[in-house]
Amino acid sequence: MKQILLSIIAIFAMASSVNAQCGDELMKQALGAMGNYQYIKDFDIKLAAGTSKTGSKFSVVLNSRTHYQVNIANGSANSENVVVEIYDGDKLIGSNSANGKVFTAFQFICSKTGAYKLHVCTSGDTEACARAVLSLVKQYSEAEMPK
Repeated sequence: MKQILLSIIAIFAMASSVNAQCGDELMKQALGAMGNYQYIKDFDIKLAAGTSKTGSKFSVVLNSRTHYQVNIANGSANSENVVVEIYDGDKLIGSNSANGKVFTAFQFICSKTGAYKLHVCTSGDTEACARAVLSLVKQYSEAEMPK
């Protein structure tokens, strides 16, 4: 009976340590890296083993003439950092992966209002977790819009 009780306690301890690596601490880290920009939305990312390459998808509505930033905080147990990509249909408009490197943030300017897909994956096949925070950098008038 004592061994069963100790086994149950050990299982709960392991589960809580996994949640600690993927919970509020990651959110605080992503928010801290956001700086003085305006918070819009956060994404709780959990990729199960074997699904890391196909990843997870989220929908987000973005506004035209708006400059956005995405900050990503990776779980300490991740074997690889997660890659976050923003798509307008099939067109990639922003990513934290470039030239073989994965960064903790990226910025992009949205040219039209609409629903966009946020795709998250890793190149590995192990489970991974992260938090991503979308923030507003600047809204442009029609005349200010970068070409």
